Amino acid sequence: MRLPGFISSIRFKIAAAFSLVFIAIAFITNFFIFNYLQENLLETHRRLLFQEATGIINDVRVDPIQIPITDEAQLVYIWYESFTASYPLYEKSGFPIQVLPYFQEATVETEGIDEFEFSKSYRLDTLDIIMVERALFDADNGTIRLLLGQDNQAIYSQIASIRTNLIWANVLSILLSTVLAYFVSGLSLKPVQKVIAKARVIQAAEQMDRLPVPSVKDEIGALSITINEMIERIESSIKNQNQFFAMAAHELRTPLANMQSELEYRMSTDREEANPETLTSLREEVIRLKNIVQDFLLMSQLKANTLVLRKSDFRLDDLLYDTLERMRPALTQSAFELKLSIEAAPERFELYADREKLEAVLVNLFDNARKYGSNTEPIAVQLIESENQLSLSIENALVTDSSLLQKGMGLGLQIARQIVQKHGFVFEQERGEGVFRVRLGF
Repeated sequence: MRLPGFISSIRFKIAAAFSLVFIAIAFITNFFIFNYLQENLLETHRRLLFQEATGIINDVRVDPIQIPITDEAQLVYIWYESFTASYPLYEKSGFPIQVLPYFQEATVETEGIDEFEFSKSYRLDTLDIIMVERALFDADNGTIRLLLGQDNQAIYSQIASIRTNLIWANVLSILLSTVLAYFVSGLSLKPVQKVIAKARVIQAAEQMDRLPVPSVKDEIGALSITINEMIERIESSIKNQNQFFAMAAHELRTPLANMQSELEYRMSTDREEANPETLTSLREEVIRLKNIVQDFLLMSQLKANTLVLRKSDFRLDDLLYDTLERMRPALTQSAFELKLSIEAAPERFELYADREKLEAVLVNLFDNARKYGSNTEPIAVQLIESENQLSLSIENALVTDSSLLQKGMGLGLQIARQIVQKHGFVFEQERGEGVFRVRLGF
């Protein structure tokens, strides 16, 4: 079930999380505060009861019997106890006699720093009863024991009032903290809202706007910087895509234009039989189109990361010879010469890679040198071993036609670079003063 926008917003979640944390802290804190207050109030109540009982027993006389006057709310029971006798001295009306067995079997010590700690107490319904005693030091070493009972409803009502007040105080505090957290989170998220508003109006293009980066180096600033870096990558991707389509259009335009011209010429001459030269020319243009389509397929597989490498063991020098043999007709027709140099031990030529894909790379590189190179100098091919690394370099002189150079050396080199890098090999290209060089490191 989809939640409403208000509930699913980060602002609401922050306020809710803050409230939950506050509730947990308030519950734990107030639990201990309430228990502390309750224990202190009850102990104070018992101490007051003990002091009242002590004051009464100190005024009791046995011979003759004298009992001090007590308040109406004070329930008193006094008895005398010695080794030879035990008898009641005074019982106030309403005193709960059923508690006597509990106290008669109890021993109360009156020595110590705090006599209250040695008293005996008992709770019966709404009464708190405490026992104190006083030694008479008579002939029988008798002792007077006094039970004082007093209503405890006032103190427990006070405790209940404190609990109720704490509950209401916490409820109000939680509501207030939730409202404040909601507004504070809204203020904190204002920079994010600005980022969202700015990001909504940014359109995909080669030149895109950037998000404002706050001067404070916080998470929002880091978010803005990260999104700006992402925008740069999007711009680069769009530029590469536009360049790719431009190169594709250029690559396809040439063979299609040649085929169209040849066909229109043949149609205008009214010849019924096809000229072998025309068929050969058309065949070459179809082959060019086939290679271009194959390059597009490779590029789409590389971009989608679906290109599968079928690796096997083979020799790099055999692959180089086979590729040069395959390219010989095209190079000869374009009046290009090759200068091959091999300086490596034979055992270093062993490779484990996709032979078909690397052959397509070499064909692209040699075709690039043939199409956009000058045949005033031979194409230099070097297969050498240097610093324990086998490298293949192809170097050719460039044509002086700048417009041709701007249109070329794009699609084929991109495919070659990505295939080589997908193998984990090194691809380097360098364009100097009238010279173009590509080096493959294995």
